[in-house]
Amino acid sequence: MFLQQQPMPGYWYSNFSGQLIQVRAMLFISGECRRIVLEDIRGKRDTIDTGDWKGMDLVLHSPVVEQQHVARDR
Repeated sequence: MFLQQQPMPGYWYSNFSGQLIQVRAMLFISGECRRIVLEDIRGKRDTIDTGDWKGMDLVLHSPVVEQQHVARDR
């Protein structure tokens, strides 16, 4: 089992088989995250609840912030 990762919009995650999934958005109700919008590498979007996220065994793949810094440094 991988370490539990917190969902962060714009960041890519991979599962144990290498499938990439990006967190596109998070829905907050009364200050608490209730739903997470995910998009796979082909552009298919899906929403899940926070309980499902915890059971997905994902690891952080490559943060958007790091990619932006690399692009600016070129």
